[in-house]
Amino acid sequence: MLVEINLLPKREKKSRLIPLLSIVAAVLFIVSATTFYFVVQRMEQQIAQLKTELDQIKALRIAEEEKQKTAANTSVGVQLQEAIQWAEQYPIHTVALLHELIERLPERGFFMNVSYARDGAIQMTAQFDTTRESAAYLQSLKDASFIADVKLTSLTASEGNAEEGIMPRYIGQFSIQLNMEEWKKQQQGGEK
Repeated sequence: MLVEINLLPKREKKSRLIPLLSIVAAVLFIVSATTFYFVVQRMEQQIAQLKTELDQIKALRIAEEEKQKTAANTSVGVQLQEAIQWAEQYPIHTVALLHELIERLPERGFFMNVSYARDGAIQMTAQFDTTRESAAYLQSLKDASFIADVKLTSLTASEGNAEEGIMPRYIGQFSIQLNMEEWKKQQQGGEK
């Protein structure tokens, strides 16, 4: 029988596991690094795109605000121009009208409030010493050719104090409608 004697130390089998794990780890590292690089690049592109959109939106907002300011200024200018044209063509000279209404008041009659509308409607509150004075004023207004209609809508007495010699005052509220054509004729005739 033959006996084999091997004096060389037994060679241990090299483990293939460590190099294989190293290769797998290197491949995973390369894949991870590549993926991370592309993700970062994509995010930077998205950030750049969002910044561009934000800048465009800001520019649009500024342009829109300027447009609105211009439109508002134009609108105010147009309204002012219309008001000027209306005032130039305004059919009634209110100072002259007030003068006519005051001229018809009795000696101790006073206006408390007067409001005028464009259509010639006048609401007026006046104060009188007696009811007779208020009736006389109403008749005087009815007789005026430039007044189409006049009504005494209310007449109230303010409280007086007989002991102190203060007589009651009467407050009349009048509703007047001007005869616009007649008033214009009267004003044109007065200006000549």
